[in-house]
Amino acid sequence: MGGRARSHSPIPVANRSSLVVTVLLACVGLGVTCPSPTTEITSARAVEIARAQVTFEPASIDVDKTSDGGQPTWRVTFRGNPASPDHPQLRPITIVLIDRRTGEVRSVAKG
Repeated sequence: MGGRARSHSPIPVANRSSLVVTVLLACVGLGVTCPSPTTEITSARAVEIARAQVTFEPASIDVDKTSDGGQPTWRVTFRGNPASPDHPQLRPITIVLIDRRTGEVRSVAKG
């Protein structure tokens, strides 16, 4: 069998660049994109948003990064001053869950 050996020549650099651009444009056209980094609101912004839900002057504010139903969430806890010196454990409390991506109030619990 007197077959001839095939030689593969490399694709020139200019053609490779246009090939890459073509593939990227095709992916974008088909709705295939790279995941974009998600941005989150800051804990300070979460406190600002949650503050609108509080009807007392907070003595302390705690902010925790958590999740709620698989969604990234800020849990902002506001604690007020005790209702009376005789009952220091009785104090107003409000817990607000804020979506870390959108800033939406997800829930409010008051006690």
